[in-house]
Amino acid sequence: VLGGVTAAAAVAGFTGLGLTRTEQGSESAGRARPNLLILASDGLRPDHLSGNGYSRPTSPNIDRLMEEGTRFNDTVVQVPRTAPSWTTLLTSQYAGEHPVVHTLVGREARETKLTTLATALEAQGYRTAVVADYAGDHFSRFPYGFQRVSAPDFRFPDLVRQRMLIPHVALLPWTALAPGLFKERGEFPELTDPAPLRMRVRHVLDGMPEDAPFALVVFASSTHFPYAAPWPLEGKYVERGYRGPWRFGATPRMEADPEAPASTPEDVAALGANYDAGVRTFDGLVGNVRADLERRGRWDDTLVVLVSDHGEHLEDEGLGQGHGDHLWGSAGLRIPFVVRLPGEVASGREVTQRARSLDVAPTVLDLLGVPAPESFRGRSLASLARPGPEPKQLPDAPALIETDVWFSDRDGQAYQAVRMPYPWLYEIALVEGDTGEIALKPEWEGPVRRARHRGVYLGRWKLLELPTPDGVRVQLFDTVSDPSELRDVAGDNPNVVATLRAKLAAELPDGTVEVRGAVGP
Repeated sequence: VLGGVTAAAAVAGFTGLGLTRTEQGSESAGRARPNLLILASDGLRPDHLSGNGYSRPTSPNIDRLMEEGTRFNDTVVQVPRTAPSWTTLLTSQYAGEHPVVHTLVGREARETKLTTLATALEAQGYRTAVVADYAGDHFSRFPYGFQRVSAPDFRFPDLVRQRMLIPHVALLPWTALAPGLFKERGEFPELTDPAPLRMRVRHVLDGMPEDAPFALVVFASSTHFPYAAPWPLEGKYVERGYRGPWRFGATPRMEADPEAPASTPEDVAALGANYDAGVRTFDGLVGNVRADLERRGRWDDTLVVLVSDHGEHLEDEGLGQGHGDHLWGSAGLRIPFVVRLPGEVASGREVTQRARSLDVAPTVLDLLGVPAPESFRGRSLASLARPGPEPKQLPDAPALIETDVWFSDRDGQAYQAVRMPYPWLYEIALVEGDTGEIALKPEWEGPVRRARHRGVYLGRWKLLELPTPDGVRVQLFDTVSDPSELRDVAGDNPNVVATLRAKLAAELPDGTVEVRGAVGP
């Protein structure tokens, strides 16, 4: 997501809810097809879920899901920014194989027809829908193939109106006219109460047909910066008496303030506390949606999937704030991945083998008994989740990772010292006159792609390539002996480095380019 996003615009669709009988194959003939529910929150870190051993009780409803289903404990994304990451998850293709290679893609990429999880399910008779709030504008802007979309449609004119309304942001939820006159009410990251999203989810479920299974994606923004949870959770975990700069959350800066004091341990603790309140907020939404489906008698007929688009850096590892700017550590790259379906998915299982967001859609289709499109690059992990004896691990598969567009060249974060320089967002982006879309100027497409950091996870190793004006810096981390990825061991393992660099060059859709000197159009 970039800046703000708009209020929901639903596409007219279908009516009713329920299950149907599959007509595909004798093995599954006569068996009711499960529905599909994907629950996600922007920037949700798995290590901040209480069911994964976190110290705060942030996620009782999600914990229950994990107890009743199978969790994949090490799932990584390719590009840790919302639009490219969701596109990889839904298409099961790497950025570069699909056209959403970064957040600011132009008209051609936005209009390219995609084969996705949604289109594969529609072809099998599913009724598909997505409901999203603040961070989910990409669902309206990219052709993912959902039959019904209730999500923001953020464009530059919306940003202008949003800036006009921001002095009154605290009053908008109380204004009866706001939903009709001020669609920007749904654009403000400060308005994180999921109640409007929950009502739209209920409305979409009310409109599902009785004679077909449904596939519904629900994407919340409760854990997106500025980590401003609604009452009564706002400030719930912040230490009493803290009055520092992050008392009410924080947003990564585009420009560093040279006079601002360095963050203190108390500041970092407050940032994490506000984020945790957002996790608890999303967890409440999970519980509400569950209760709704239980009331309808459809909860146990539904494959429930919990995921996210990326993680989040919260200054807790000394790696700054936000996501998408660098590949150090795992906080920005790891997401939760949980599946639940009684009788088809093992209860209480923890899978330690690394998974990729690339594998989510093939796994979901396999669990639903739906064939995956030939264009899907990922692999099904359903065998690791099915009931029965503990399954054998699959062969290790490479997990590619890349940075997104750098919005700033002056935010003061550590990655700025290890990158190819190019100007900040305000110089490399444009506003399309006829659409109002914010896109990268065409002359900057090549330079931005060549400058990105890239890497690969394979087995115990994580390799990074960081293009700089002096050449590509290579780093290697042993994720088994050094799970925090603090020690670069590239110099001690030249053969591993050579093997992984060759693997990375072979796997990257547009290849690995050795870059020297400044980049520019």
